[in-house]
Amino acid sequence: MTAPIGSGPVVVGVLPGLAPGVIEVASSIARRFGTTLVCVSVDASLFDAGTRSDGSVMVEPIDPDTADTTPQGLSDSDKAAVRAAATTYGVDVTFVPGVGDPSRALSQVAEDRDAAMLVVGARTGAGRIAEFFTGSVAVRLTHQQHRSVLVVPVDPVGFDAPLPLDTP
Repeated sequence: MTAPIGSGPVVVGVLPGLAPGVIEVASSIARRFGTTLVCVSVDASLFDAGTRSDGSVMVEPIDPDTADTTPQGLSDSDKAAVRAAATTYGVDVTFVPGVGDPSRALSQVAEDRDAAMLVVGARTGAGRIAEFFTGSVAVRLTHQQHRSVLVVPVDPVGFDAPLPLDTP
C-alpha cells in the first residue's frame, strides 16, 4: 500500500533536554516541503481518559496518588532552542502537549493536522532501557499508522559496535 503524503505540517516528537539534530532535520524538511513544524512533547505519566460531551479531553494520572493532570511540556529553554532552529530554516513552529503512549499521541496529532511526515529521534542511554519495556516509538509508528516516519540518528555507534539491545 502506498500512503499519500499529507499536505499539513511536519510533526516532530521531542523530549525534554531535546536532541538539537532532530529539530534541525525536522525544520529543514518543513522548509523543503514549504510547511510548518509542530513539536509534540508527550507526558507518559498521564493518559487520555476519554472525551466529555462538550468535546474537552479528560486527562488522568497513571499514578492514583498524583493529583496533577496538567501535561508537563517542554521547558522554556527547550522551546527557545526549537524556535531558534525553526527560525534558522525560516519555518513557523507550534507546540502541542500530548499524554499517554507517545506513538499514539504523535500519530493522533499527525492525523488531526494531515501531517506531511513524522520525525523522531533514535533513543540513547536510559531511553534504550525504556524502549525494551515499552517498545520503540519509531518502530511502532512505522507499523501502526500510515504516514512516513523519519528516524534521526542521535548518537550513532558505527557498524563495528553492537546494536543497543544486542548487548548483554
